[in-house]
Amino acid sequence: MLQQKTRRKRSRTDSRTALLTTARSLFARSGFHQVSVDEIADNAHVAKTAIYYHFGNKEGLVIDFLGERIERLEASLIEAVNAHTEPRARLKAVFDWHTAWFREPDFAGCVFSRASEEYKGKQDEIAELSRLQKRSLRHAVRTLVEGAGVPKDRSDALAHCMIYLLDGAVVSANVLDEKDAADRAWDAAMGLLDNELARRDGARKNRDDQR
Repeated sequence: MLQQKTRRKRSRTDSRTALLTTARSLFARSGFHQVSVDEIADNAHVAKTAIYYHFGNKEGLVIDFLGERIERLEASLIEAVNAHTEPRARLKAVFDWHTAWFREPDFAGCVFSRASEEYKGKQDEIAELSRLQKRSLRHAVRTLVEGAGVPKDRSDALAHCMIYLLDGAVVSANVLDEKDAADRAWDAAMGLLDNELARRDGARKNRDDQR
């Protein structure tokens, strides 16, 4: 009886928030297809009908969850980057943010990669949200490397490489429990950045010598 009263109360107040919070934990731990509507509702202590009321179906819940996840991640990354003013420190903040994420107790890898894998060819909107998150992070890194002095005609290639390093760090942290993976990725990223800046300086010197 007490559980029924709790469910009714939640359905009137914060059932949507409870469902999204519960889904975040379950999806991170078990993936998307393995988690049922009943499991989400039971763990959120709301009626299963609340899922259909707020989201239409389970896929609608996944879409809203991923959309809100993107917003939360972007806000957190922006805060981390804007805590610094020096260009290289701003770029390093992205890697430091990943290190802090890897050390969170509920870290279980990238939900966007998992969503893309599970829904590829099945649910275009879910797959597109996963691609959007990856493209958004790559664009942010490209902007930061340009701020660090990398020419625009070289920044996209470097941003790609840095995202590859970060993606590899996520896998290493999740599969091998290497919580310092992003720190090691940053060491490699610094080498790439230094090479690009040396290339830039060399090109400038050549132009100056030809004048």
